[in-house]
Amino acid sequence: MIRNFWRIALGILAISPLVLVGCANGGSVNMEKHAMQFSYTTNGAADGSVNTYGNNEISVLGEMLRVQIGDSINNRNASGIGIYELKLSNQNLEEARKLAELLCSPKDPKSDVPIPDLYVAKCGGEIRSSYVKDFSRPVAIKIADLVDSLRNAGVQDGRKLVKLDISLFSIERATDGFLVSVRFINSGDHPIRFKTPDKWDTKVGRRMDMLGVSGSRAGSREPEFGLGLAGQPLVDPKQFPDDQVNLAPHSSVVLKVKAGSIDKFSAGDYSLDVGVFMNMEVTGIQSSLVRVDFQSDSKNPTHVTFDRDYPSTPQERERWEAYQRTRLSYFPVNPGETFAEDGLYRAVRTGGDSRSLQLVPFKAGDVATRDNVKMLMASASGTEFDGPVQWIWEGSAPTPVRQWSFDMTEGTEHFCKPRTVCPRSGRWLARVYSRSLSTGESYRYDLAGIVTRRRGESMPAAAEGTEWEWLGV
Repeated sequence: MIRNFWRIALGILAISPLVLVGCANGGSVNMEKHAMQFSYTTNGAADGSVNTYGNNEISVLGEMLRVQIGDSINNRNASGIGIYELKLSNQNLEEARKLAELLCSPKDPKSDVPIPDLYVAKCGGEIRSSYVKDFSRPVAIKIADLVDSLRNAGVQDGRKLVKLDISLFSIERATDGFLVSVRFINSGDHPIRFKTPDKWDTKVGRRMDMLGVSGSRAGSREPEFGLGLAGQPLVDPKQFPDDQVNLAPHSSVVLKVKAGSIDKFSAGDYSLDVGVFMNMEVTGIQSSLVRVDFQSDSKNPTHVTFDRDYPSTPQERERWEAYQRTRLSYFPVNPGETFAEDGLYRAVRTGGDSRSLQLVPFKAGDVATRDNVKMLMASASGTEFDGPVQWIWEGSAPTPVRQWSFDMTEGTEHFCKPRTVCPRSGRWLARVYSRSLSTGESYRYDLAGIVTRRRGESMPAAAEGTEWEWLGV
């Protein structure tokens, strides 16, 4: 936040050449002193944000408005990012004057405004810089309304100095996932450069880069499709030998990506958009368009028809499970918490790194026990742990092909018989049934009988009363 504060404070100096130009064209020093001068910026790096967002700024010097959009990811009235310049007149000029006056309002020590936005303004010949939360709530509300109005005017009617947009060009199924093409469009007057998406930082955190396709089926507003592209390989990496996309003014480029990070979805007609969190560089103009987030034009989504569900084949299920395992590894289910996803889960001792050998099925809505859990450890040495655990999603739970059916969807089996075709890739443990008058029906594990098989291979033979239990990948 401090870095942003000083960047905005110094931003006043960045527009000073306009004053010098005015003087060179016959403007007087007195006119410079009395020129309206202020800037207002959202604080995309404020503490508490899920991710680090870009900044949106407006600045005014005299009668010239400059608008910077670095954050439009949740704005249905805007797409892309850019810098716009507009000569103020009539209503816009009057609104700018009102905003300049409000930014010079007295501070309210009892203010309860939570907004972390920043401003710099010339008040009585002096430069004032602070946070909008210093003002009373009524003043802050008026400021927000005027900022929105001026920002919209700049975007709609201003000249595009910088402009970067994205659109979904095509999406198609492939043998190993999906091939997705996105188009980046530079319709501004300055070159733009950024890393190719396969080199973006996808580590979870506040600087995480994102490039994703999402949308919903026709007639629905709920998101039902999601596909991640950041960090995924390009179809033709030789297209960008230095791993950089260099977009000349008024040009575009199509990047084709092999996508494997895909959520489940059902067959149907979809309206899809593209969203981005990324770092970039604009040359030839001073700006803070470094960290940006934006989306494609949500008023004109790309319409795509999928003729079958995903995943709908064992190969697709394996790819989906690998993605799901990675995604849910960041969200273990703690004692007393509710499971959000059906699946087979592995126990992990809280406060330690001991993991269970076996997997346990849970359904969405089940509640994780607070009691101690006793299970064999993953080392397969016969040692057990006994204590409180978290649960980590490992794979799909057995899923009937239809309600009340005993037949399981291929690739979701938890158990299989010896000498049958292996239904899913991974490790398998021999489980031997025994019957006695004292214990009834029970079983024991043959820890020396752990095997690894690929889907489609033959399962090993075993003694009578033995079946194989899936342990995960």
